[in-house]
Amino acid sequence: MFEAIIIITSIVAIIAVAVIVRAMWDPFYCCFMTTSDIGVLSSSSLIKISPSVYISEHFINSGNSGKWARSITKFSRMLIVVHDGELCLYNPCPLTEELKKELAELGRIQRVVVTNCFHYAFLTQYIDAYPEATFLVPQGMMWKRPELQQHCIAIPAATEGSLFAGTHYFRLPDFYQEHVIFVEEAGLLYCSDTLYIREPEKRPHGRFNIRLMQKFIRLISFSQPCGVIHYFDYVRQFRYPGSDDLHKKNVECWSRIFALPITRITTGHGVFCGCVSVTKAELKNLLSCIERKDGWMDRAGRLVFRICMRKSPDRYRDWTCLYDDEAQFDHHHHHHPSIERRKQARGMGE
Repeated sequence: MFEAIIIITSIVAIIAVAVIVRAMWDPFYCCFMTTSDIGVLSSSSLIKISPSVYISEHFINSGNSGKWARSITKFSRMLIVVHDGELCLYNPCPLTEELKKELAELGRIQRVVVTNCFHYAFLTQYIDAYPEATFLVPQGMMWKRPELQQHCIAIPAATEGSLFAGTHYFRLPDFYQEHVIFVEEAGLLYCSDTLYIREPEKRPHGRFNIRLMQKFIRLISFSQPCGVIHYFDYVRQFRYPGSDDLHKKNVECWSRIFALPITRITTGHGVFCGCVSVTKAELKNLLSCIERKDGWMDRAGRLVFRICMRKSPDRYRDWTCLYDDEAQFDHHHHHHPSIERRKQARGMGE
C-alpha cells in the first residue's frame, strides 16, 4: 500500500513539474534576455528569395549581465520586401554595417514593422538610423514599451489588411497580436513565433545547445507530425483569458491563411537557410494540428501561466502588461490618445 502511494505521488509530481515547466518555459526564456548586451555571432549576406523579397539572417547571443540574466543564443530572421525602390522591413534584426550597405543598394527604407509583441529587440537601432521611416508595432507594444510611443504608430486594428504594397497580413487571435505576413509575388508566408521548421537533415553548424533546444521544443510543443513545418502547440497556454471561442477563431484565421497560394515559409527563428518549400498537403496536415482541441495539459498550463503572471508583475513585465484591457484589440479602447494624434499627423487611416 505504501509503495503504491509513493508511486502515485511520484507520477503526480512528475506531471505537475511537466505542466509547470511547459507553461513557464517561454516567459522564463524570454524575460531574462538582456537585450542591451546582444551580440552578433555571425551574419550572412542577404538571401534573395524572389525579385522583390530578401531575408537577412543573423546568429545572435543575448549576453549575460546581472544576477539572473542568462545567455540566449538563437537565429534572428528579418523579411525585406521591395517595391518601386522602397523597402518594408518586417521584424528588424541586428543592423550591422554590412546590412546597412546592402539595404542602401536595394532602395529607401519606407517602413519597419514589428509583427508581434516580442520581436522589438533591435527596433531602436533602426529608429536611430532611419528617422524618416515609419515604424509600426502591434497595439500591445504601446503599453508594453511606452517609450516607443514617440517613435511608432500602431498597426491598424483590422484583423487583416496590407501594410506595404504586395503584402498581406493576418493578425492571429491567440498569440499576443502576432501578424503573419504573406508576400504574393514570392508565394512566401512569414511567421515569427507560431510556426517552426523541422530540424533539417544537414545543420548549418553542430552546436550542442542548438540540438538540445530543438529536442526540447519538440517535447514541449506536443506537435503532431506535420511535415517540414510544425505548429507551436504550446502557444495555446498564452491565449488571452475570457474568450471561449478563441480556438475556433484561431482555426478560421489559419484556414484563410492556408487558402493562399503559399509555396514557401520562413520563420523568425530556427535552424535553416532563408525559407523552405511547402506543399498543399503539408499545409493541410499543419491545419489539422491547429484544429486539435485544447487538452487537459493545455488548460492546466494556462492556469499555471496566469497564476505566475499575476503573482510576479515585475518579474514578468514583458507578459503581464499584455493582459491589460487597453492592450487588446477586442476591447473598446482600441488606441492610445497619443497614437491617434500621430496617425492623424501622418495621414495613416484604418
